[in-house]
Amino acid sequence: MKDEISISGFKDLYQFFMILKARKCSFYVSFGDGADQNLADYRLREVAYKPSKLKSPSNNDVTLVLEPLSEPDFKAIIETEDNLRVEFFHEGRVHFFDISLGVVSSCEFGLGFSTKLPDQVSVKERRDIVHLPAARDATISMSIGGQPVDVVDLSGGGASVLIPHANLHDIEIGKAIKHIVIKVDSFEGKASAEVRNMRFHASGLKLVVGLRFIFFGSNDEDDLLHLVKKKSASLSRKEAISS
Repeated sequence: MKDEISISGFKDLYQFFMILKARKCSFYVSFGDGADQNLADYRLREVAYKPSKLKSPSNNDVTLVLEPLSEPDFKAIIETEDNLRVEFFHEGRVHFFDISLGVVSSCEFGLGFSTKLPDQVSVKERRDIVHLPAARDATISMSIGGQPVDVVDLSGGGASVLIPHANLHDIEIGKAIKHIVIKVDSFEGKASAEVRNMRFHASGLKLVVGLRFIFFGSNDEDDLLHLVKKKSASLSRKEAISS
């Protein structure tokens, strides 16, 4: 599935990032490769605009300053001119932009950095339209931090899972859950996810938590979506035959 450009052009981008700063949007920066990926949460501390008197406003006139929201549980090594992908959620969809780092500096929770206004912000196509019931499918499994969790349903973009009530204070809507491993048939992928919603299960012992996956490699996202659609179609055919 092809991602689309959501915002481009100096004026629209500058105003957009000012809105994200005012809303205290969380930005997720991934480190490492697809097989061993770690995630750090950042916030936009400053959107600094220093216009040039000799030319029209440009993206290079704006500096974004990002700093970590909390101390990561891994050692993040970032250097000037590193290229990183930054992802965030806005109006129910996953957005992202690619940057080249400017100044890297120490702050309260580790390393912060600055970068110029990106050329564009892109948005990922929706991958959560088809939901596959997972409770009775032994080929679908998921773990968080190495601990298995019960999957209620699965889509190409997220899942509903059951998490013990004891973990209530570790979960916050809009924040990230890390170290997720998803297995479907022969597919296995590592991810992080944003908590979209949560409610108490009827039993009172668990929470039903809605997750939206982030930081898959592009092939993993498409492969998972293909599997979900294929298994959903197969299930529909079986239900039609048995009815």
